[in-house]
Amino acid sequence: MGKTTTQNEGSNFSALYRATAAAVLVWIASIGGFLFWDIHVAKEHAENLARQEVRVRFNKDMAFRSWVTSHGGVYVPVDEHTRPNPYLNVPERDIETRSGKKLTLMNPAYVMRQVMVDFAGQYGVPGHLTSLKLMNPANAPDEWERGALLRFEQGEREIAEFAEINGQPYLRQIGAFVVEPGCLKCHAEQGYKVGDVRGGISISVPMQPFLDNVYRDIRKLLLPIGAIWVLGLALILTLMLQVRRRIEVQQASEFSLRKSSAEISRANADLTRFADVAAHHLMEPTRRLSSYTQLLERGLAAYPEVKADQDVQEPLQYLQRDAGRLRTLVRDIQLYLAADQPRGEVRREDANLVLANATQRLSAQVQQARAVISAEPLPPAIIDSQRLMDLFVILLDNAFKHGRPLNEQAVPQIGVSGERDGTLSRYRVSDTGPGIPAEYRERVFGIFETLHGAGGGSSGIGLAIARRIVESRHGKIWIEDSAQGGTMVVFELPDGE
Repeated sequence: MGKTTTQNEGSNFSALYRATAAAVLVWIASIGGFLFWDIHVAKEHAENLARQEVRVRFNKDMAFRSWVTSHGGVYVPVDEHTRPNPYLNVPERDIETRSGKKLTLMNPAYVMRQVMVDFAGQYGVPGHLTSLKLMNPANAPDEWERGALLRFEQGEREIAEFAEINGQPYLRQIGAFVVEPGCLKCHAEQGYKVGDVRGGISISVPMQPFLDNVYRDIRKLLLPIGAIWVLGLALILTLMLQVRRRIEVQQASEFSLRKSSAEISRANADLTRFADVAAHHLMEPTRRLSSYTQLLERGLAAYPEVKADQDVQEPLQYLQRDAGRLRTLVRDIQLYLAADQPRGEVRREDANLVLANATQRLSAQVQQARAVISAEPLPPAIIDSQRLMDLFVILLDNAFKHGRPLNEQAVPQIGVSGERDGTLSRYRVSDTGPGIPAEYRERVFGIFETLHGAGGGSSGIGLAIARRIVESRHGKIWIEDSAQGGTMVVFELPDGE
């Protein structure tokens, strides 16, 4: 009796800790997801503002240069700041007014260089006029500008990248400028024709002011989100401690222990329900986020020029993609929490029929992956049909995403087979992909573990769900090499409980 009581107590505590861990996991994922999304949106907004500023400055410089070019340059008084341009060899470069004032002709390049130097000193936004064919060595490109100018020769006209200058973050943009008729006055002797790419105007906008705004917004979020996070954890731990105290109080007798079992089950159900409700409430905002993004995109149809703008399209695409990822994550967490509980009658199921339904359910993924699925006759399984369906869907979907052959022209081959072995049924799902090294084959069954990143909508929970389903039926699941050199996932389901 004492041994049985101890085993029951251990089982109750284990169930309690598992339910508590699941609730904590969902709560952390929920709060972390919201915080990550807010930070992500704030950073994207800062980057878009910087891109808009650098484009405005570039357009202003181009307009200013065109104005100077259209007038053939401008005459200005000679002083210590503005000396005659030694690289400008044109008639009447230097003239004198009737009153004796000396003037020198400033060509567009000279004007732009002086304005950019003065502007950088006053406002901290460096600009640079540069080219691969130099008249003035002071206009020589740096390493980044040289690479961009070479790309201009391949047909590109605008390049923007985030980089560091003297240890500080900047958004660097360089745009090509072409030879206009007025440019030939100085540059015809270099072999240029009207329409040729003469060089580029490089502008560097400091990112620190934008990042400071992001960090300020993040700091404003930390206190309320941190308070909500702590409150949720406190509630979960309070429930757990209450359940634990109840278990300890009931250790005095078997009768008391049996009497408290219903209360323990209800408390564990409350914890699981808490996790499920938290996931549900997180799912709804993600649905609204996706819906509002679609509404916004449809609304922009009335403004085709705005909709075609890449700075508008990219945020919309990010919103849709990240909302889908968060929705997939919450859905898989819910599926993980429910994976050890039957969702229907546990009975002898026709695995061939369930596999056919799973293949039909994944028909879109099959077409997208251009995969060929070959299945041998499968033995029956003692399990509810819904969870057997989940097993096949997870393993087939995993094969589509991560079992692509190294040769991109090869057609992905996915094989499903199985046999009876005494009182258990064994199943195999194999692919022709690159395989999984032996040292990672156990690791990939962990939560949020994947060897291929989070691309393609993967949450990193699929194999963890599969293991939870199989082990709830006292079975086993593992990974082997397939005969075709890819990955083969094997799982066994015994007949008994």
